[in-house]
Amino acid sequence: MKRYTKTRSKKAWMSPGTLMHIGEKKAGDIEIAVIDYNESAVQETKLQKIEECFALKDQPTITWINLEGVHDITLIEKLGACFGIHPLTLEDILNTDQRPKFE
Repeated sequence: MKRYTKTRSKKAWMSPGTLMHIGEKKAGDIEIAVIDYNESAVQETKLQKIEECFALKDQPTITWINLEGVHDITLIEKLGACFGIHPLTLEDILNTDQRPKFE
């Protein structure tokens, strides 16, 4: 007779919104790319630090921030604090084992 064993998540017993990376960690630095655009112009830049994109928050343009490698929790916390991203959404961003979703 085969016994069924239930595996628990690393986040078991943690409160909702607790930031913890779940999934495969990529080696190397995190790459930050920003695409800032409006109806007449597009500007794409690579950044060294996440704080460089904070000035774009109050601009009338649309800003897309792309992070390659989201295992740095401090970086995700800074991004969430600046742009007012809900902790449960940040938690979903850090869980790379789940499928992408749109809310």
